[in-house]
Amino acid sequence: MKPLYFLGKRISLGLMAAALLGVGTALAAPAQVILIRHAEKQETGPELSEPGFKRAQELVKFFKNEPAVGRYGAPVVIYAAAPKNEGGSIRSIQTVTPLARALGLRIDDSFTRGQTNKLARDIMENPAYDGRMVLVCWQHTNLPAAALALAEYNNSSQAVHAAIPLAWPDQAFDRVWLLDLSGGKVVSFKNIPQRLLPGDSVR
Repeated sequence: MKPLYFLGKRISLGLMAAALLGVGTALAAPAQVILIRHAEKQETGPELSEPGFKRAQELVKFFKNEPAVGRYGAPVVIYAAAPKNEGGSIRSIQTVTPLARALGLRIDDSFTRGQTNKLARDIMENPAYDGRMVLVCWQHTNLPAAALALAEYNNSSQAVHAAIPLAWPDQAFDRVWLLDLSGGKVVSFKNIPQRLLPGDSVR
């Protein structure tokens, strides 16, 4: 039997190799990741419209009262896409600001909308998120890439990959994508309505 320090050394080398190859280690992972699009926007400019600010306020009640998003408690962290440059969109940040304030959380805006692989890695490799729910608010064109990056991190099943839509509809601001995880892998995908404002889809 080899001494324990050799075993520990082999484990450390294995984790280092996995990190270099970009392969998930599944030592800890959230129980659920929720993806939402920023709320309604103005015709021009980087900010939300009046209905968008209304939706942002209503999301506070949604995350308090909707059972589907409360299975693992309140979000442990809220990510929002950072502006790509000066004058860039701050709609994702504005959308989750009321919720973050209500929960006493700081919004994590470390990544721009195109950095979905880095976002997924940050979510999946933070032990503080183990067994908790993570909320992501992003631009709709990059949400499918974010969902797929999470599914690919630890080689989730092809069924999960196939369930993730290839695009988020341009006119949809009222959907919620739920990714449930087990053992560090995404095991299910659901697309549910918010039902917060007049005209929202009912199912």
